[in-house]
Amino acid sequence: MVDTKSLDQTQKNWEASHGRVPAAYSDGVRGAKDVIAKGVAAEALYAQKVQEAISSGRRAKKLQEVSDEQWRAAALEKGAARIATGMAASKNKFNAGMSKVLSTIQGVSIAPRTADPIANVDNRVKPIVAALHKLKE
Repeated sequence: MVDTKSLDQTQKNWEASHGRVPAAYSDGVRGAKDVIAKGVAAEALYAQKVQEAISSGRRAKKLQEVSDEQWRAAALEKGAARIATGMAASKNKFNAGMSKVLSTIQGVSIAPRTADPIANVDNRVKPIVAALHKLKE
């Protein structure tokens, strides 16, 4: 039998770590090297592991371990409290991305509106969708 700490002691240790973890996390982020290049280099492994999780049913099994009510409660308790801070911190990234989107839309020429709704979709909506799709690539 493997000797471990009790669940109670493990939980107390975890709770006591809350004060030091943000600084340790920040130190780890500051010390990380070549994160993007390593992520790109691991793309094939990432795809393989995602496919394994899907084909083995592991993804579905893990999803089924949580109810909609549990998901909702966690999202409301944690996500709702953090979302505005994250949005505010992403202002420059949002502006850069939206600048590209708006500039792409503004660069599309569309036909004048007609009485035919299907023609309007073909001549006014589809060119915008095509331009935005091209922007993603």
